[in-house]
Amino acid sequence: FVQNFYGLSFPEAVTKLLGGEQGEAYSKVKERKQTERKDFILPPKNSDMRRVFAYLIKNRYIDRDVVSFFAKQKLLYESCELSADKTKEYHNAVFVGCDENEVPRHAHKRGIYSKGKSFKGNVKSSNPCYSFHYTGTSNKLYVFEAPIDMLSFITIYKYTHWQKHSYVALCGVSEQAMLKILEINHNINYVLLCLDHD
Repeated sequence: FVQNFYGLSFPEAVTKLLGGEQGEAYSKVKERKQTERKDFILPPKNSDMRRVFAYLIKNRYIDRDVVSFFAKQKLLYESCELSADKTKEYHNAVFVGCDENEVPRHAHKRGIYSKGKSFKGNVKSSNPCYSFHYTGTSNKLYVFEAPIDMLSFITIYKYTHWQKHSYVALCGVSEQAMLKILEINHNINYVLLCLDHD
């Protein structure tokens, strides 16, 4: 507008808008030190899954057969980790994401305690392209933000041959896992976004 109305060049128009100031040049951003990426390692497993089963079935109302299915597929387990000062044990539900060769590449931990704010987060060095998912044979992919959202949906539709469809939990809001599933499975051409309103 200023260029056209006053007949000024772009630099002249910017100077006029700045009230005669020439402004200042931005200094270069300091280069970040390259940090060495550590290898992805699954959290240590607990000897049983008693707490995870109780949490998912009794607190989150996930169907027992659905929980058992993912546990048998080695995509769900209970972790047991010591606190930094080695005085406490932390138990979490761990939702595992594997690559095309069934090698674990991603893990999402969800606290299983019902009191207070529960912990949730991805394990360091997780590859976001391979978050918690299940691949079926149909042309449909259901996309969720969190693993428990995905398991809740499957619980509701458990009697509708749910295993023929594909499902992915983004474990956040990045679309990388959904895009990877679409890249690998050319038969999928129908995507249903089952996301929250937040």
